[in-house]
Amino acid sequence: MSYLPARSTNRRPFAATAVAAAVIISAACAASSSPAAHAAPVLPACTNSSIGAWIAVGHGSEASGTTDYPLEFTNLGESSCSLSGYPVVSAISRTGVQLGSPAGRGRLLVAPRVVLARGATAHTTLAYHGQLVSTGGGCGPVGTAPELRVYLAGQKRATYAAFGFPACSGAGPVYLTITESIRAGVGLAGG
Repeated sequence: MSYLPARSTNRRPFAATAVAAAVIISAACAASSSPAAHAAPVLPACTNSSIGAWIAVGHGSEASGTTDYPLEFTNLGESSCSLSGYPVVSAISRTGVQLGSPAGRGRLLVAPRVVLARGATAHTTLAYHGQLVSTGGGCGPVGTAPELRVYLAGQKRATYAAFGFPACSGAGPVYLTITESIRAGVGLAGG
C-alpha cells in the first residue's frame, strides 16, 4: 500500500493571513489618498481682539421707520481666521451700561463659515427700529447710545463699534435686530 504525503496544514493560515494583510494595506493606502485625508486644517475662530467692528453709516437704507445698516467686521490680526453665526449686540451708554434690550436676531439655523484673510471684511445687517424708541411702551427715558457692544459667536470678550443713536434705557421693546448671519465681503445695504 502506498501512502501519499500529507499536505502541510500550516500553509493555509499563512496564505489567509497574507491575503488579509494585503486587503488591509490596500484599504489604508486608499484612505490616505482620499480628499478628506488631505483636507486643509480648520482655521481658528476670529477673536474679538483681532476684529475691528464698525457701522457703515453712509450705507444705511430706511423704510417704514426701520433703518438697515451694514455691521462690518475687519480682520486686524496677523493671520486668517473664521467667523460664523450671529453676533450678540447691545447698545451701551458712555459708562458701559447696556441700554434697552439686546438686539434680536434672524432665524437662519445653519450659518456659513466665513474665512477672513488679514485685512478682509465680513458683514451682517443691523436693523434699527427707530419708531420703537419713545418714552412709552416700557422703553424708559430715551438717551443716546454712543456705541454698540458686540460679542462674536463663542467669544467672552467684546469688541465695540461707534454708533450714536437714540436708545431706550429700559428693557422694553427690541429696537435692534441682527437680520442675517455673518456674510463675506463689505455690506452695502444702501448702495
